[in-house]
Amino acid sequence: IGITDYRVSLIPLGGYVKMVGEEPDAEIDPADIPISFTQKNVFKRILIVAAGPAFNILLAIVIFFCFYLISGIDDVTPVIRTIETDGPAHKAGLKKNDLILSIDNARVDSWYDILKAVEQGKERPLILDVRRGDTIFTAEVTPKLSVGKDFFGNELEYYTLGISGFPEQEAIVGDVSEGFPAQKAGLKKGDKIVAINGNKVDSWNGMREAIIASEGHALNITVLRGDIRFDVEITPTLKNAIGETEERYQIGISSAGVKIPDDDKFVKKLNPFTAFRESIAHTYNITKLTVIIVGKLIQGKVSAKTIGGPIMIAQMAGQQAREGVTNLAFFIALISINLAILNFLPIPVLDGGHLLFFSIEAVIGRPVNIKVREIAQQAGIFVLILLMIYVFYNDIVRLIPK
Repeated sequence: IGITDYRVSLIPLGGYVKMVGEEPDAEIDPADIPISFTQKNVFKRILIVAAGPAFNILLAIVIFFCFYLISGIDDVTPVIRTIETDGPAHKAGLKKNDLILSIDNARVDSWYDILKAVEQGKERPLILDVRRGDTIFTAEVTPKLSVGKDFFGNELEYYTLGISGFPEQEAIVGDVSEGFPAQKAGLKKGDKIVAINGNKVDSWNGMREAIIASEGHALNITVLRGDIRFDVEITPTLKNAIGETEERYQIGISSAGVKIPDDDKFVKKLNPFTAFRESIAHTYNITKLTVIIVGKLIQGKVSAKTIGGPIMIAQMAGQQAREGVTNLAFFIALISINLAILNFLPIPVLDGGHLLFFSIEAVIGRPVNIKVREIAQQAGIFVLILLMIYVFYNDIVRLIPK
């Protein structure tokens, strides 16, 4: 079309753009010299090369924006289902099953509104209008600053009222992490932990606190599997899911999630501005998490066995497609962000490698020596080939039954 050739290959694995005059020593038709890539100033070349990964990020934003605008956010009604003893809300006189109507005279439809009000208010006192049965009253609640842990075990500060719209989680096993004490002891998905060292377990939080308090000593855990009740001995570990040492002990299980009553379920519709803001925030959070993981892979703190290639991507895409169009769209956005970050890595051949050379050129005022670039590109190709071999090896190993 025009002066551009478009092509769909027989095996459509990946894609690329090849520009006129992309190679410094390429032979160019005299008529094409004014539009050739090498004739552009260095800052234009930087923008051109950065456009590819940037549009990967933009695609993710667009996908999230469309989802939030059309489908909204799955949420729950602003009814207090759990309340922290001696927390800010409890001290202000709020109770379980209270319905929050408004905060600072702003109507509250769901827990999304409550979380946003707390996030924006920080330590400022909030005025809550609350319904309890047939009575409506006002309460002043000041959020408190709490410290939790993120996926990597790093400290995470957040403000809270000490309440939640979700019922207390039962101590039911959702997933069992490979190689962790729980798996070695034979725990399975769906098992319910009913007691630890003879002490009754009423909730997931109660179970987790007992494991953390173990200080690494063996625990006698009573498990209910269907109608069968049995005991197992499990010694908690300080290693987390990515192999790093944490400050708290764990046995390698995740929860089965919270059972939300149908009456509590709520879909929060978002206006275009809020949907755009949420899509930016969601893309940023995924990008940040991915960059951290890549960094920890390079440092050797995350196992290289977690890396996957085309086979793994196809498997996961199929799984997400079976879950529904929404899940598949979110997966595409996730892959797009991963591609952007991969292409931004300063490896010759990749966009990040080109950006590195162009940045050096902008600083020193002249292009990097062609011979140096050729050697660097050969090294980059070698690294990428090794990476491809390794990810295919990982993919094939995962397919082999254990």
